[in-house]
Amino acid sequence: MAPIREGEYMIQTNGQSISRLNLQHYWVEETLGYLLHPDIPVADNAKIADIATGTGIWPISLSRRVPSTVQIDGFDITTAMFPPADWLPANVSLRTLDILKPLPDELRGVYDVVCIRYFGVLIRDNDPGFVLRNLVDMLKPGGYIQWVEADIYNQRVVTSAHSTLAGPTTLEQHLEPWRGYLDASGLRYDWLKTLPTTCKETLKMSSAKLYKPKLLPAFRFTASASVLGAWEELSYKFLDDRPDEFLGTGPELRKKIAGFRREVERGAALDLEYYVTVARK
Repeated sequence: MAPIREGEYMIQTNGQSISRLNLQHYWVEETLGYLLHPDIPVADNAKIADIATGTGIWPISLSRRVPSTVQIDGFDITTAMFPPADWLPANVSLRTLDILKPLPDELRGVYDVVCIRYFGVLIRDNDPGFVLRNLVDMLKPGGYIQWVEADIYNQRVVTSAHSTLAGPTTLEQHLEPWRGYLDASGLRYDWLKTLPTTCKETLKMSSAKLYKPKLLPAFRFTASASVLGAWEELSYKFLDDRPDEFLGTGPELRKKIAGFRREVERGAALDLEYYVTVARK
């Protein structure tokens, strides 16, 4: 039995999750330098979709950077982290959608831009094909996809020149069982490197480019806090009921995370690679 079953999302949907995801939104925006890549034009009457919108923070933030006539629709499988509808900007809506299922007819050919972020934990066996086809089907002719992803499989540990740590950290040693956990779940991130090729050759999109923005070193501590928070949520969501051969029980992993946080305080950090694919239909 895979540690993460097909269709399961590894984090929780509580207040801590909302805070972590919203903080992540801001430091990733600073890392990328944009919400929407400069290669993507936005007309005054554009319609933009955000898939796996989570807390809705991306549509809400984008609404302040585009004309009020641009409609931005956020979609997620659950409404659990949505703000109340009456608190949203007038040109933002948040709705439910399972992008892993066949696309409803009313969403086909509707959008000028479709964006998706941090969906890699639901891409099995290096095959984003079904999800990607749904994204393309949502587009009007000539529309754009923007896919932003962090490679959580190949993350590494770095230390500051001012670190007080000596030798390999327990955080670094944990990355091997973490990769084992992902492998057993069919979660690899090799597909990120070939996503533009998939867009052009399989989906016959007219153009596709891959960008690899670097995580700003000053945000490494913040990024590490985000990853450790996600691991902690995973421990509560799955490991308390389903102990795992790689990560152990929920309490065991949470005890390790407490140690990882102490190492981060002493100058260790996780470093992640980011991939941004921009493709035109």
